Amino acid sequence: MRLTLRGIGVPIVILYLTELGGAETAPGLIAGPGWQARVWAGEPVRLHALRLGVTEVAFSGEPAAVEQVIAALQKKAIRAGG
Repeated sequence: MRLTLRGIGVPIVILYLTELGGAETAPGLIAGPGWQARVWAGEPVRLHALRLGVTEVAFSGEPAAVEQVIAALQKKAIRAGG
């Protein structure tokens, strides 16, 4: 499964994934209990004069573990702006 996050940089997403039980095994590669994630900077989005950074995350692993970590990451990402 793939997740696209806008306005949150790669280092923050990696931090969130490590807080969720993962460990960075190589640059941009995080492994947790039953899941793995690859994190990279996507193509920025332009909204008129505003430019938003995009972070892409590709997950693999046990379906239940992947669903759980995605749900937890999405909650953290919602709080990121405020």
